Amino acid sequence: MNSSATALEKPDAPTRSIDDEGAVPFADFAIGEFADLVAMSRELSRTGDWVVRTPFGLFVHGYDEARAILRDPAWISMLAGVAMLDEAALDGAGRTPVNFNAFMARARRDAPVSAGDEAMRARPNVLSLEGDDHRRLRRLFGRAFTPAAADRLRPFMASHAARLIDPLVSASGGEVVSGLCDPYPVPVICRLLGVTDDDWGQFGRWAETIFGLFDGDAEAVVRRLGDIAAAQAELGAYVVDLIKRRRLEPADDLLSELITVSDEGDRLSEDELIGMVEALLIAGTDTTRNQLGATLAVLADRPEQYAALRADPDQIPAYVEESLRYIGAVRTAMRIATTDLIVNGLLFPAGTIVMIGLHAASLSGGCPAHAGTSPDADRPASQESPPDEHSFDPYEFNPVVPHEHPHLAFGSGAHHCLGAFLARAELQEALRVFVEHVESFELDEPVEWKPLSLGIWGPSRMRLRLNTAPLATRISARTLPPASTNADLGTSAERDRYLTTVAPLRRAIHDSVPELIARPRFPPVFRLVITAARIGWASYAGRLLDRRLDPEERREQIYRRLRLAATKLGPAYIKLAQLIAAGEGVFPDALVAECRLCRDQVPAEPWAAIREVIEAELGPIDERFSHFDTEATAAASIAQVHEGRLGDGTRVMVKVQRPGIRRRVERDLAVLAWIAPKLVGRIPITALANPPALVELFAETISEELDFRVEVANLFEVDRALRATTTGRWEVPEPFLDAVTERVIVMSPVAGRPLSELRPEDLADGEAAAIFRQMNDALLHGACMTGVFHGDFHAGNVFIDTEGTPPGEPPAIGLVDFGITGRLEGPKRVAFLRYVVGLLTGDLESQISGMIDLGAFGPGSSPERVIADLRLDRPGFDPLELTEDEFTSEFRALISGLLANGGRIPKELMLFIKNFAYLCSVAGELESEMEVLAQFERIASSFFARNGVRMATEIGFSPAPDAVDERIIRQAMGISPRHERVTWRLIRGRRESLKSRVSNAD
Repeated sequence: MNSSATALEKPDAPTRSIDDEGAVPFADFAIGEFADLVAMSRELSRTGDWVVRTPFGLFVHGYDEARAILRDPAWISMLAGVAMLDEAALDGAGRTPVNFNAFMARARRDAPVSAGDEAMRARPNVLSLEGDDHRRLRRLFGRAFTPAAADRLRPFMASHAARLIDPLVSASGGEVVSGLCDPYPVPVICRLLGVTDDDWGQFGRWAETIFGLFDGDAEAVVRRLGDIAAAQAELGAYVVDLIKRRRLEPADDLLSELITVSDEGDRLSEDELIGMVEALLIAGTDTTRNQLGATLAVLADRPEQYAALRADPDQIPAYVEESLRYIGAVRTAMRIATTDLIVNGLLFPAGTIVMIGLHAASLSGGCPAHAGTSPDADRPASQESPPDEHSFDPYEFNPVVPHEHPHLAFGSGAHHCLGAFLARAELQEALRVFVEHVESFELDEPVEWKPLSLGIWGPSRMRLRLNTAPLATRISARTLPPASTNADLGTSAERDRYLTTVAPLRRAIHDSVPELIARPRFPPVFRLVITAARIGWASYAGRLLDRRLDPEERREQIYRRLRLAATKLGPAYIKLAQLIAAGEGVFPDALVAECRLCRDQVPAEPWAAIREVIEAELGPIDERFSHFDTEATAAASIAQVHEGRLGDGTRVMVKVQRPGIRRRVERDLAVLAWIAPKLVGRIPITALANPPALVELFAETISEELDFRVEVANLFEVDRALRATTTGRWEVPEPFLDAVTERVIVMSPVAGRPLSELRPEDLADGEAAAIFRQMNDALLHGACMTGVFHGDFHAGNVFIDTEGTPPGEPPAIGLVDFGITGRLEGPKRVAFLRYVVGLLTGDLESQISGMIDLGAFGPGSSPERVIADLRLDRPGFDPLELTEDEFTSEFRALISGLLANGGRIPKELMLFIKNFAYLCSVAGELESEMEVLAQFERIASSFFARNGVRMATEIGFSPAPDAVDERIIRQAMGISPRHERVTWRLIRGRRESLKSRVSNAD
C-alpha cells in the first residue's frame, strides 16, 4: 500500500482504514438551532473520537486533525478537485474527464425555469486551484490583500456603517439584517475594486444569486442554475468592461493594481481577473454579512459583555475573534484525498471526501481530548482539566480569556482566507460604529435564523430595540449554550457497537457457504424422491384433472399446483417461488401472479410451535409482553410476524423464525447442490444462468436470512444509506436490541399501506412519479455510493404512508424485512458505480468494464470482445423492428456470445435489477401514461448533481454535456425514435411482444 501520513501519525499504532468495520463511529444528530450545534460539538468532543461518519459523509471535528488536513497539500479543496478533474482524465485510459461546465449544463436540464442560455463557467481563482497554479495566483493577488491595504479602507467602512446605522438609531430600532448586515459588505468590495456607487445594488444582486450555487440543497441548486449562469455572465461582462476602462485610465483601486501587478514578467489574465472578482463576491460578502449579524445576536444575549465592550472599545478586535470562533458563519470546508493518506493512525483511501468541521473544531480546540500536544493529552476525555488562571469553557462566549489554539474560521494552510485582513477590518469597523452609536440594545422579537443546512449561516431577520427602556422579559437570540450539557447523538454509539459485534458473525456465515453447497457424493435420496414426487404431480396431474379446460386455464392450474407444492416442500422452494415472483417480464404473468402469493400468504406455523421459539429466545411471553396476538399478521418462507404490546403498552411487531428451518434449508441445499451440476449446458437458459452459481447465490442469501442478528445489522446500514439520500421521507422499524436474537426480532411497526394495495385514485397528481424517483434514487445511492441497499423490494416489504404528507411533497416510504441486502464493498462498489454511470451515459466500454469487475463475465474477458460478441454497439437498434427470422438469429447470437464470455448474474446485480423491475412494474400500474424518459432523465441528473465530484474521484471520469438525454435512455431501453412518447403502457406492450418472440426463438 502506497500511503503517506498527513500529520499526527502514531507509528507504533496499527493503521486502520476508514472502511474497516467499527473504525469510524456513526453519528446522526438533529440540529435545529445554534444551541443544538454547540451541544453536538461538546458531546462529540467527549467521545474521544475525532472523526465520525454522518448521513452526509465523513465529518472531522477534532482540532488537531482538522488543522493537519487543512495544512496538508495532499488534501485538496472540493472546488480545486472539480477544476483539476476538468482538465485531465485520472486513469490515462482515454475516458472523458470531468467537465465542470458540462456537469452544470447537464444539471440545468432538470431546472424547470431558466433565465437564459448562458453556460456555467469554472474560471481559475485561488479557491479552485492547487499546487503551483494556486501559489502563483496567491503570490500575485497577495500584494493587494495586505493589512495596510485593508487599513486604507477603514475610513470608508466606518462612514458607510454609520450611514446604515443612523436611520436605525433615529427610529430607536429596526430590522438590522436588511438595514445593516446585508447592505454593508458589497459596497466595501465595490470600493476596493473601484466600482462606482451607482452599481452597488447590481453587484449585491449578482452576489446573492451566484452564492446560491453553494446551497446545501442540491435540488434547489439545480432549479436555480439558469439564474446563476445568467448572473455570472452579466458580472463577467461588467468586469471585462471595467478592465478595459482601468487599462486606459488607471485609478487608486484593487483592479488597477492587479492589472499592473507583475512578478518577473508574470501577469494576470483577463479570465483570472474575472475569477478573482467572482471569488471576492462569493467569499467576501455573504460571510461578512452573516458574521456581523451573528455577532450582534451573541451580544444581544449577553448585555453585560456588551456593556463591558462599550467601556473598553479597545477590546473590539478580541470580541470579533471570539465571535469567529464561537459562532463562525462558515461551519465546514470540504477536502479530497489525492492519494492514500494516514491521519492519526487512520487510513483515508485516495478519493475520500471529508467535511472539516471548522466551527466544531474551533469550539473544541481547548479541550484535552483534542490537545494532542498538551501535557494533559493522555488524560481520559471524560476527565476535566484542573482549573488554572487561563482555564475556560470553550463552549462559552468569552473574549477576554486567551485560547490555546487559533480558531479555524478562516481555514488554515494554503487555502487560509486571502481576505482575512479585509474581513477582520470590516467586522471591527462595523462593530466599532455600532458600539459608538448604541448604548444598549435588545431583541424586539425572536431572531429568524437561516437553515443550518446552508454552507454559510447567520440570521435572516433580526429586529432590535436600540437605546430604549428594557422590556420586562428579555427575548433570547438563542445563542446561549444549552442548559443541559448532554446532546443526543442518536442511537449511533449503540448501533456502532452492535455492527462491530455482528461483523465477524457475518463473515463466519459467508465462509460457511462453500461447505453448505459442496456437492455430496450421494444424493439425499429420501428428500430427492419427495421433491420429485411433489413437483412431478404438480406438473403432470393436469393431463388427467384439467383435460376439459382450455389451454390458458390448464396453465393457470399447473402454476397454482406448483406454488402449493413449493409451500409444502418448505422454505428453500418458497424462496425459489419468490424469486420467480420478481421476474415479471421474464416468466409468464400467470406464474408470476401465483408465486407472489408465496411472499406473505404462506400458511403460518401453529401458535404452539411459535410460542416455543419465542420463549426459548426471550423467556416467558407474559413477563415481556402485556398482549400478544396469536394469529400471524403475515407469514413467509423464513418467518412469520405477530403483533403485540410490551409491558409499558408500546405497540410492537415480533418476527419469529419458523421452527426447525435451518435443518430443512441445509437439507434442501444438499439436494440443489447435487442436481445443479447436471443441468449445466442442458438447455440454453439454464446454461446461461449457471445453476451451480445460482445455488451458491441462493445459499449466501438464505444463510444470512437465517440469523436475525445479521438482519438487524442490515437494517441499521440501509437506514443510514437512506438518510444520506436527502430525497423524500423514509421510515424503517426500530428494533429493541435487548429483544433481538438469532430467531426473534421485536421492533416498532411501520405506518402506511402496502405499495401493492395502492390504486391510482389514492395518489395525487405526480405522486406516483415522485415515489418512483425516490425509490430509484435510494437504490442508486445505496448501490453506488454507500455500497449497501435493500435487496428485496416487493409488495409486502414496501409501505406508503400518505397521512400527514405536506402539500406538494411525496408520501413517506416505509421499508421492512432486511434479510436480503445488497452489499458492495471496496472495488466491487466502484465497479458497480462504473457500470451504472456507463449505463446512464451510453458509455458501453465503462458499462461492460464495470460488469467484468463485478464478475458478470468470465476471467480474461475484455470490454472490446464482449461488446463485439454481443453486438452491443449499434445505435438505434430496436429488436422489435426485426423480422421473425432476424429476431431468432439475434437471440441465438446473444446466447452464444454470453456463453462464450462466461456470462452470469452476480448477486448484487441480480438484486439491483430485481428491485428496479419491481419499481417499474408498480409505476406502470399506478400511472400507465407516465412519461418514462423524463423520469429517468430526472433521476440521473439528480444523482449526478449530488455525487458528480465524488464519482469523478473514484472512477476517473464524468458525463459529457449530452451524457443523460433521451437518445441515450432510448438506446439503453432498445426503443427507436419512432415512438415519440415512451410510457409504461408502451413498455408493457413491448415486453409482451418480446416474451412471445423469445418463446418462439428458444
